[in-house]
Amino acid sequence: MKLDIQKSKFTKVSEIVIPSVFYNRMKTGIEEFDAMFGEGILPGSAFTITAQAGCGKTTLLLQLMEALANNGYEVGYASGEENQYQLAFTCKRLNVKSVQIANETDVDVLAKAMQELDVLVVDSFQALTTKNKLNHAELERYAVSTLVNAAKANECTLFFVMHLTKDGKLKGSTLVPHAVDVNVQIMMDDEGDEQDRIISFYKNRFGPTLDYTASMTSKGFKLSGRREVVKAPSKAARKKSIETKIMAMDPPNITKKRIMKDLALSGSQAYLALKELTDAGKLVKYGRGDDAVFKRVKVG
Repeated sequence: MKLDIQKSKFTKVSEIVIPSVFYNRMKTGIEEFDAMFGEGILPGSAFTITAQAGCGKTTLLLQLMEALANNGYEVGYASGEENQYQLAFTCKRLNVKSVQIANETDVDVLAKAMQELDVLVVDSFQALTTKNKLNHAELERYAVSTLVNAAKANECTLFFVMHLTKDGKLKGSTLVPHAVDVNVQIMMDDEGDEQDRIISFYKNRFGPTLDYTASMTSKGFKLSGRREVVKAPSKAARKKSIETKIMAMDPPNITKKRIMKDLALSGSQAYLALKELTDAGKLVKYGRGDDAVFKRVKVG
């Protein structure tokens, strides 16, 4: 695969003139969308969007394209998955009116169309075709290099819809997610209701890698903002918590089996915790093996 990255000599960073495109992000006019994409979408950047069937890839992208179109950008949605009428029917349900849609899968035709567009959605990458006689691997390399290079050359943002297998793995090789700038995955929120979603930016060359919460309704996505992730306690903190809980147990029934049951620990974890408390002189062990009983050492 050949991406159009020109060689350059070593140059001091202070002497490099950054192109203005890096500061001119496309705005949707919807605060939640713009924040999710790093205060707007960088022209010429390339994305992948993955999700299991029914999670809302098409819905999210059509909403995003409509917002951009209403803000003055030329946007196109090329589908090789649904015919133009099916897609138009979905658009009607979502109140999407300004997005240009087409049934087109030819790589070279799409690359040419990007000359007139600010944003292009390709749904899906796996449906792309070419008149060139290429095997599957060659087509994959040709498609990603041609379209990603066209995105950079024409400052046209590119979205590839990618399919997942039933067990959640990307169909095909990892060539595409490595070649693009941003990878996004839409997932069901296991801790929420059926319509709750997590929109995860797990690779982002131009912004943070964050998760966002949303709900998918019949009229489209409602964004809720950044997902707050609870930081897992450190190993030392977990160890201290276990020891504190053991020392608070009612004697004389401190046993390995009880600790495993009450604290949801494995046998090795329970053994290690009891051993360290015994070695530290906080517990005294009576008996042997799993039937041993531990008692707290009286202070004073």
